[in-house]
Amino acid sequence: MKEYASTSIIGASPEAVWAVLTDGGGYREWNPEIIRVEGRIALGGRITAHVRLGDGAIRTVPLRVSALEPPGRMEWTGGLPLGLFVGRRTFTLTATPGGAQFRLHLHMSGLLAPLILKSVGDRQPEIDSFSTALKLRCEKTRP
Repeated sequence: MKEYASTSIIGASPEAVWAVLTDGGGYREWNPEIIRVEGRIALGGRITAHVRLGDGAIRTVPLRVSALEPPGRMEWTGGLPLGLFVGRRTFTLTATPGGAQFRLHLHMSGLLAPLILKSVGDRQPEIDSFSTALKLRCEKTRP
């Protein structure tokens, strides 16, 4: 099992941040880690994320939107059959004075996790870049 997490304080309302997070088509405009999302982000929906790895390679990752609780929590889950590998990405927003606290948590587990983790490398820099880019995007587009 491996976990990564990143947190940022964003000077925009949770609703404004939520709007950016749930606009899959807009990811290509601001996100250096997930450069494209295909499909509609809806509870139970199937999406495909195009994820940039640290070495620059792009991986296509099929996911299911396993939780969607506006404007506070969203979860994307993907992996291999029989739980051989499970990747779970949880996005959490909490209201703060003057904005929102964003937390991204990536949890990877399963029998094949060590092999997959070796192939994708350390994900922390990319997870951090996601949080930073989200902050910049939301603060730039704030009314």
